[in-house]
Amino acid sequence: MDPKQQCACPGEHENHICYLHSKGRSKEVEKMTDKPTVTCSICLVNANLPDNVCSPTTLGGGFKYSDMKHNKKILCDTLSEGTEDEEDKK
Repeated sequence: MDPKQQCACPGEHENHICYLHSKGRSKEVEKMTDKPTVTCSICLVNANLPDNVCSPTTLGGGFKYSDMKHNKKILCDTLSEGTEDEEDKK
């Protein structure tokens, strides 16, 4: 992986949108993306706070999470474990 594409704060990665999405926690992610102020320079998702993403940058050019929340795609390459949707289990 390109070092520029790695999480800027890997110790906090479990609180980022891409991690939560990979765990099927879309309701949590929706709350983190309803009033965006930044865009992640890695996965291009718009987020409310810089702490919600791996590599925050100026808002713009990103996408709304609601437009892709049902997509099983892993949002960032720093995730290598499963993407099973916890909400689908319920």
